[in-house]
Amino acid sequence: MAGGKESPRQKMIGMMYLVLTALLAMNISKDVLNAFLQINKGLLRTSEILEDKAQATLAGLNAPKAEDKEKAVPFQAKAKEVAEKSDAMVAYMQEIKARVMACSMKGNPDGSGFEEYMVGNKALDPGSPEGKLKITKPDENQNNTTLLIGSKPQDPRKDPWSAVELRTKLEEYRDWLKTVSVTNIDGKKIDLTPDLISSIDSSFSFNSELDPDGLEETWEVSKFYHSPLVAVIATLTKIETDVMNAKTSVIGEIASKINITDIKFTDVTVAAVPLQSYVLKGDEFQAEIYLAAYNKNSTTKIYPGGEYSGQMPTDGGTPGSGGGGAGIASGPDGKCVFKVNTGGMSLGQHGFSGQISYLKDGKEEFLKYYIPPFTVGAPALVVSPKQMNVFYRGLDNPVEISVPGVSPNQMQPSCEGCEVFTKISDGEWNVRPAAGTIAKISVTAEINGTKTSMGTKEFRVKKIPDPVPSFNGKRPQDSSILQADAGVGAGLKANMEGFDFPVTANVKSFKVSIAGSGGLKEYGSDGPRMKPEASEAIRKAKKGEKIFFEEIMCSMPDGTERKLSPITLKII
Repeated sequence: MAGGKESPRQKMIGMMYLVLTALLAMNISKDVLNAFLQINKGLLRTSEILEDKAQATLAGLNAPKAEDKEKAVPFQAKAKEVAEKSDAMVAYMQEIKARVMACSMKGNPDGSGFEEYMVGNKALDPGSPEGKLKITKPDENQNNTTLLIGSKPQDPRKDPWSAVELRTKLEEYRDWLKTVSVTNIDGKKIDLTPDLISSIDSSFSFNSELDPDGLEETWEVSKFYHSPLVAVIATLTKIETDVMNAKTSVIGEIASKINITDIKFTDVTVAAVPLQSYVLKGDEFQAEIYLAAYNKNSTTKIYPGGEYSGQMPTDGGTPGSGGGGAGIASGPDGKCVFKVNTGGMSLGQHGFSGQISYLKDGKEEFLKYYIPPFTVGAPALVVSPKQMNVFYRGLDNPVEISVPGVSPNQMQPSCEGCEVFTKISDGEWNVRPAAGTIAKISVTAEINGTKTSMGTKEFRVKKIPDPVPSFNGKRPQDSSILQADAGVGAGLKANMEGFDFPVTANVKSFKVSIAGSGGLKEYGSDGPRMKPEASEAIRKAKKGEKIFFEEIMCSMPDGTERKLSPITLKII
């Protein structure tokens, strides 16, 4: 603001401007909030699947034959300890999520009253029906920042339920996991593989990051400072999924260390663990598929069988009939890695099935496996400049319509106030607005078999702007023309200057007058070109005389006729 003494009114106006600027900066698109809700829902489903796999592995460890019970004891004990440590970490994550919700909704600085946002021992899903009723401010970012960071991002708070405490607990959990080992009944210490330790380090890395201005900021501030509530919940759920993945991987490795030829379990199941639950289109999706109890020295193979749709089948681990082709052999750690590029896939959920083979009593046996569904999505940048939401009447207005995480063939867009609304290709539509001043595009998407409204976008409908007439490059704002240039001018053009649509405007008629020593001479025209006598008169015009182009009429693609600005030029 300017220097000098300001009146109370000027100060008030200045303060209101600052507040308005801050509110505009914090305005968050509903599409972005919905995207976070969908990502959170997918991560919660992944956590449930990982927990099921961990429980299946624990069940296999705890059910050896009677003669093998003694050998299984140290592996069972260590797997139980890993499960208890991981479950305690997950319980902490559930409570901190509930406290963040209570803090945002109730304004309680310590998240008290969080019990209202718990369902059993789990935090409320903000995307569930109950969650949408209780989470009325999904974009709230002040209260949760107070709880997790405090008022000084350069010195975040470190007391209970802060982001610093969360990071500390995760680092302690990570460091403990990396030390997990089992001493078998022969006194041999068995450590985790270097690959698994590296994976744990990667999952629980808390390095500083750069903010949009290129300045370094801590992990806590980067993830939680003034982030909307639904983004904070999705971030915490992602961390929870990392904990569940670590739990499943470590327990699976503990089980894998038991020599399957020495300790034979009563049953065996197959694990198909996706390394991602959300993949950007064009990136590679990967999943690890292996037996929950297996011998690292025994070779397994997977035989991918193709994609399936709908809910995840429940018959995974049932006997199969045999694989085809060469199959994908397991690596040194006993795990088979399934890979598929998502570039040719549609947006939305995809799941894959197949069979895994292993040797049993010298004979190759087969089990079915199903990779849990993962989501292929497009980068979810949503920019919505309100003053530029415009359709032009009489023109084809191409628009791209997408919902993050939803395939284009699962969407049903419609347009109120449109004369024409047709599909061009997946995700792209053509809009030709009707006579009104407003057009509204609404989208309904089929998600998990249910049609759900994804919202409505409103667009202003405007007429095509007037074109600019020109005579041999000279426009209404010009005042003179060289005598040589005037003599070669054939007629008038109408140009859509600064208008990005491919629009052609046609001059229908105009009147040209020449004022000189012989008085004022007028000529008519019924098209863009001058009549021969008018052209001849301009060629003979002398310096200092004036040419007037008036009554310029132009036809437009929207069916209207426009009268354009006149051009007056002095010959020099």
